[in-house]
Amino acid sequence: MNIIEFRDFFRSQLNVSNKESDYIFKILLKELCNIDPLKIALEPNFLIKPENDKILISSLNKMIRNYPLDYIINKKSFFGNDFYVNESVLIPRPETEELVQWVIDDNNTNDKKKLIDLGAGSGCIGISISKTLINFDVTLADISKEALQVCNINKDNLDSNVKIIEYDLNTEFTKNQLFDIIISNPPYLDYSKKDEIDNNVNFEPYIALFAPIDNPLHFYKQILDFANKNLNRDGQIYLEINPVFIKEFKDLLIKFKPNDVNFREDFRGKKRLVKLSF
Repeated sequence: MNIIEFRDFFRSQLNVSNKESDYIFKILLKELCNIDPLKIALEPNFLIKPENDKILISSLNKMIRNYPLDYIINKKSFFGNDFYVNESVLIPRPETEELVQWVIDDNNTNDKKKLIDLGAGSGCIGISISKTLINFDVTLADISKEALQVCNINKDNLDSNVKIIEYDLNTEFTKNQLFDIIISNPPYLDYSKKDEIDNNVNFEPYIALFAPIDNPLHFYKQILDFANKNLNRDGQIYLEINPVFIKEFKDLLIKFKPNDVNFREDFRGKKRLVKLSF
């Protein structure tokens, strides 16, 4: 097929608008086939080589099953940088960029601080902060060895100086370190509502998405326990939270007695971000 015929084939197979289908097709041409998408307009009779034909058809079949485009091209833009992603890590979301921006806005000085990103996944949060707040000593921590491999890829690709450690939030932190800032986007989706979420989310790691079915605030308690022992005086915790459990989250805070609690709405108008000061 030529490039126009392939574009029209994508349009006929994907259950999306022509505009969205064309966007997907152009991304795949550029990222996987090294073909300039301008050829669609400038060389409509450009023939797709057999090896690229196979790549495009394989990708199309995945897209039909709601497989995320970001996993197909192993790339997601976040806070101005392209991060490598695969099925071992969550695909970074725009609301998480707002959490990163909050930390940067609060710390846009030359102060040296230690920050730990708990449940780092792809490393997008901690690496983005480290590249902006260059005086920060940033540690990425995750239980998943596969996720830590992705962190290392992104550390190298983006020339970041973050430290990377394996750590399970359900266990005692044995390293003799104190931190000024804790940041985390922990698993917080309600597993009982998993059938209501978008189909493409089913391809993302459940361990990074869902809280324990009988304890939706489990990881927030673990983070606060961690902070009790490993957060410096006058430290802060920045969290992404589930807006559904705001009341329960506030109840949890009673035990830990932060000096200040500041909620923020994300760009969708949902109360999803919070900063705790101790």
